[in-house]
Amino acid sequence: MVDLATISTAIGAATSAVGLFDKIADQIERFLTKAPEPGVPREHRLKIEGEENALVVRSEGRVVKRITANDLEKLPESQLRHVKTLEKSMENHYAVWSEVYPQLAIIDSPVSKARVNAQLKEIISGMKQDLNGILSFLEASGIQLDDHYSHIRQLVNQA
Repeated sequence: MVDLATISTAIGAATSAVGLFDKIADQIERFLTKAPEPGVPREHRLKIEGEENALVVRSEGRVVKRITANDLEKLPESQLRHVKTLEKSMENHYAVWSEVYPQLAIIDSPVSKARVNAQLKEIISGMKQDLNGILSFLEASGIQLDDHYSHIRQLVNQA
């Protein structure tokens, strides 16, 4: 049986990684689809958050699923531990992304813009495995993904 500390760590790591995903999902979509910057931030229908040692899925603000520590005991311990690794890797990718992505708006030189675009593609390529790992963990936990989670996964996997 998996101990509660391992499960709690996995919940915290998954919550943190999903939070990072949520922060950059719209930017990744704009970058990959070349869509214009919207005037206001887009509100996503589905939201996954951590709450009282559980993963909580909200759709339009309403709780639709709660994955508790007891639910996660069914997963292999190695999978629960791996979520922490994925979170740390996502943090590293996010740190680089948050430095590079804003440069797109202020670059005038086509050569410089091409370099930044190449950097961003490289970051997305490096992030792909982590994003898929986190989303696969959520699915293994019993969460059905849709909305921006599945859309961004598809875009990143095609990139």
